[in-house]
Amino acid sequence: MIFRFGTLARKNSLRAAFVCLLSASCLPLFAQTVRPVIDENIVKGPGKKASGRIEYVNDTLQTLSVVLDVRTFAVSDTGEITYGPMDPAMHIKFSNSSFQIPPKQSYYVFYEAYADTIPSWCVVYATFGGFKEKTPQGFNIQVLLPHTIYLLPKQAVRKDELVVKVAEYRPNEKKVVVRVENTGSAFGRVLEADVSSLKDRATLNGFPVFPHREREVEIPWTSSDAPSKIVLHLEHFQLEQKIGSEIH
Repeated sequence: MIFRFGTLARKNSLRAAFVCLLSASCLPLFAQTVRPVIDENIVKGPGKKASGRIEYVNDTLQTLSVVLDVRTFAVSDTGEITYGPMDPAMHIKFSNSSFQIPPKQSYYVFYEAYADTIPSWCVVYATFGGFKEKTPQGFNIQVLLPHTIYLLPKQAVRKDELVVKVAEYRPNEKKVVVRVENTGSAFGRVLEADVSSLKDRATLNGFPVFPHREREVEIPWTSSDAPSKIVLHLEHFQLEQKIGSEIH
């Protein structure tokens, strides 16, 4: 589903739950939601502003406090994420960076963002606090939810800029390993990866492919029928590659 608010946003929802178990009893389930999880803003160029909103939902029966913190992040070739201080080349202003949400209600945060260079991205961490309950060790409970903001040029990654370098079935490990290289300067996102044989199929959720970077993913394959091909679905095109071959 596409949500438009001065931006192209993937309207997903992220629900975080914290469960504490102690002997035969357990503390209540704590659940909060942020939506969308990802905002992909299309801007005309460096210095051009994008605007959007983030909804924070308090599903509990108590008032919670929320504090926002912005960080930069980098994703390794295998998907590990590392965080760091906010990139000084990216600028973001919130309607409010700390607030309270009454029980069973939502709170909307509006933002404006621009960057000195594009594409640029950051993650907004919301720390939920104020829970009356504590952990069995007596610690206060906090829940952290991320919201990712991208500032992207109008030009999307092209089909000829993506190269499937590895598409390999590893039967002993029961998985298919795929490595994709983005040779261009535009940000790309694979919406879905489908591995198939004559009888079976396995699907992996989407993943980003950053400019001038490679990304490797693993897709479980438990069928006795060997997979024959993989199809990567992007917004405007798809890539198809036979399993077991390698492109240089």
